[in-house]
Amino acid sequence: MSVYRQLISLVSVIIMVTNLLWLAISVYTDRSIVIDNMRILARSGATSLAISMADIVIINDQSKLSILFDAVADLGPYRKLYFIDLDNTRLIERSFSTQAVDVPELFQRLIDLPTIEARAGVSEGWTKLGNVAVTIDPQLAYEKLWATLMTKLIWSLSITLSGMIATVVLIRSRLRAAQHRAR
Repeated sequence: MSVYRQLISLVSVIIMVTNLLWLAISVYTDRSIVIDNMRILARSGATSLAISMADIVIINDQSKLSILFDAVADLGPYRKLYFIDLDNTRLIERSFSTQAVDVPELFQRLIDLPTIEARAGVSEGWTKLGNVAVTIDPQLAYEKLWATLMTKLIWSLSITLSGMIATVVLIRSRLRAAQHRAR
């Protein structure tokens, strides 16, 4: 193998490895951000639901409680919402089916988003009435992470290809210049 081919191979491998590392680090960072956002969404959903339902729990109006849970369910990608009173009895629960996403199973296993649940205390003044819990459905997060990965993969491949072409042109021109000087 000529020096020319060795140089091009070496620089091309370095460019590819660098871009693959960038892609892996980027996906890991995006995963961390998505998990943080899911936690924030769960906490804010549980807190807003707890604040909204205190008066309804006191008068034990199941129809208003049901309407409130349905309204909150429309505000985010929730898998489950429920309220537990002080006797640990679930007074109301809403579960939502997980929609199938167009994301490869292998990607979902590799990313492995955790189940995020947040709880907030429901109280009237100083009197605690129970806890409300909100569980986030990760399917939308998988879709967004997959779309982001595909975009970054296209950019990474473009950068790698551009780097390899630039490497070939640069090494070829430098070797030609060295050959002319040697004559």
